[in-house]
Amino acid sequence: MQQHNIASSKFTRFSGQIDTIALPDRFTFPYFYVPHPLASLAMEELQHYLDNQKTWQHDFSTQGKMFAVLVVKNQQGELGYLSSFAGTLLDSEGSLSQAPDFFVNAIFNNQARDNLFSNQEDEFKTLEAEVIRLENAPDFVALKESLAASTAQSEQEVSAFQQEVATAKKERKLRRSHAESDSESPLSPDELSALISELGNQSSREKRDLKQLKQQWQQTITELTTQHNEYLEALNLVKHQHDKLQQKVKNDALKATLFLNQSGVSKSLFELFEQNNSTKHTQEPIPYSSEQNLPKLLQAAFTLGYTPITLGEFWWGSAPYEQVRQHKNRYPVCQSKCFEIIEHMLDGIDVDDSPLEQTPSYGKELEIVYEDDVMVVVNKPVEFLSVPGKFITDSVYTRIQARYPTATGPLIVHRLDMSTSGLLVLTLTPETNKQVQKQFIERTVEKRYTALLEGNISNDSGLITLPLRGDLEDRPRQMVCHSDGRSAETSYQVIERENNRTKVHLYPKTGRTHQLRVHCSHQAGLNTPIVGDDIYGFKADRLHLHAGYLKLRHPITGNEIEFEVEAEF
Repeated sequence: MQQHNIASSKFTRFSGQIDTIALPDRFTFPYFYVPHPLASLAMEELQHYLDNQKTWQHDFSTQGKMFAVLVVKNQQGELGYLSSFAGTLLDSEGSLSQAPDFFVNAIFNNQARDNLFSNQEDEFKTLEAEVIRLENAPDFVALKESLAASTAQSEQEVSAFQQEVATAKKERKLRRSHAESDSESPLSPDELSALISELGNQSSREKRDLKQLKQQWQQTITELTTQHNEYLEALNLVKHQHDKLQQKVKNDALKATLFLNQSGVSKSLFELFEQNNSTKHTQEPIPYSSEQNLPKLLQAAFTLGYTPITLGEFWWGSAPYEQVRQHKNRYPVCQSKCFEIIEHMLDGIDVDDSPLEQTPSYGKELEIVYEDDVMVVVNKPVEFLSVPGKFITDSVYTRIQARYPTATGPLIVHRLDMSTSGLLVLTLTPETNKQVQKQFIERTVEKRYTALLEGNISNDSGLITLPLRGDLEDRPRQMVCHSDGRSAETSYQVIERENNRTKVHLYPKTGRTHQLRVHCSHQAGLNTPIVGDDIYGFKADRLHLHAGYLKLRHPITGNEIEFEVEAEF
């Protein structure tokens, strides 16, 4: 009875008509997909609820969330869906907000974490208090100060004495020189010998005194260092116990975070990543993977005996500053966070083929814009790789390699994203490759892109300087990062505005990954994505971004050459 109540509270029946919608043949490939009509309908119903609900609070205007639905078939054969959100919900005061029961639970939530580690809390507090006590012990503080002061004073006294020795040495050298060359009152041989002996004795005494000074200070500092290290050893021992306990707690949390699959096989985060580490997989497990949407949804479905049919995930609310997210836009599952987990949870389920392994360039022609004995310029089609990928070998590189079988060197000088069309320069010898690549590195090549943006932008021209770095938890996405990002600079010029869209010319000074995409879509950039940008905006028939103009020096003649190909949009 209790199981039935839990199941009914999580299972949401469709309010819309679904009789005419055919079920998918296979489960959705989670990392790149177009939502099935059932998933789209479920997302629309959840979004309608989020727009109108008044029962719980979360300030989506300051902190958006990723929501998801999993269309399922229950044990009675009825279609419905499960709903979830990633992470936690906070009210306007920043406190945890109680979400309705129909949202599925986290696999390893805060309550489970508290129950598991309640015994370690006192030990943690004791060790932390002991670390603080030892670090601030009066004897230890005084000892550190004395060691620092003695070290500084020893360096000062030794340096001063060495300067005195150097000065005295110069004076002795001068006295001896005068004595040996004074013709007016020359010294007798015995007197000169005695003077030289006296000067030598002075030098020896100064060397002995300097050595003695160094030894005295070395003895003092050694004694202080020994005492300091004894304190430090005791402190480090407690810190090591603290770190060891912290690692144990981390591993216990990974071992307690269990993921089911449809066969009822349960594996922990610790097991999943331990297996990958044995095959030299380097990524560390993410402890809060249990709060990501698809693992939670699949866990609930398997626990309740439901059959997963299809999924959909969308962003709701404002985007965090560092990342680009569009309100209500659909997104794939984060592969970086969830791949190992999802691989286990979908084991035995028939999943759609990966679109990433298909060859969209099949049948496409590669237009040669310019060619001579040392270089080639091509107009790369949209959805065509610059270089071979993990699954797809057809690319500009392989086509040019086949066209010029005697070409030497790396051929490729620069790249365009697979979804970007336009001009690409290749070279046929190592020497010319080095020459042209140097122009790109020194940023003397003039580049102009054409882009169609989703909305109207207010200014007719401007400059965007948003530093970028890779999102380590959501590859291949890039994010704005003012602390660790690499500098990125793009200027823009509006060409036309029509039908609530803006066509612009983009002039990148730098060439960071996804630079133009992020600079257009980010809230601190143009704040509107490029049409068809399925990573930072909304999917369409193509990415409306075209590398239409290049100007550079010919690697042999040194003459300026320029190329222009109009965009097809």
